[in-house]
Amino acid sequence: MVKKDNPSFRKEVLEKIRIKHRGNDVGTQCNRMLEAMQTLGSISTIEAHRYLDILHPPARKLNLLQHGHIVELIWVHEPSDCGEIHRVGKYVYMGKTSYPLFDNLNDGETELPSIISSPSGECHAARFS
Repeated sequence: MVKKDNPSFRKEVLEKIRIKHRGNDVGTQCNRMLEAMQTLGSISTIEAHRYLDILHPPARKLNLLQHGHIVELIWVHEPSDCGEIHRVGKYVYMGKTSYPLFDNLNDGETELPSIISSPSGECHAARFS
């Protein structure tokens, strides 16, 4: 059984993801990073540079966060191509944000409340469109 921590296994998986998602636009880079995290559980800054051709992983993390994905950052020490040890970010996929009250809004199944309470305790009719 090959472990996800095995460097040669990780390299093979990441190179397949890069080939699958060709291009340099933001969306394609986000798709590569997302698939890598979902497949391997996490990806380091060095792996993103080296195998996925993502030059600025923090920006891709921000893009993923803006689209409702939960990505945690932990700090690890890894060797660069030159062999020097660097403190780098490791991005860990934690799933997609869910807000049960609002998840079905587009389905028309969930209604928003028609009355909102103000900080002073007064109730105001609210109109949602």
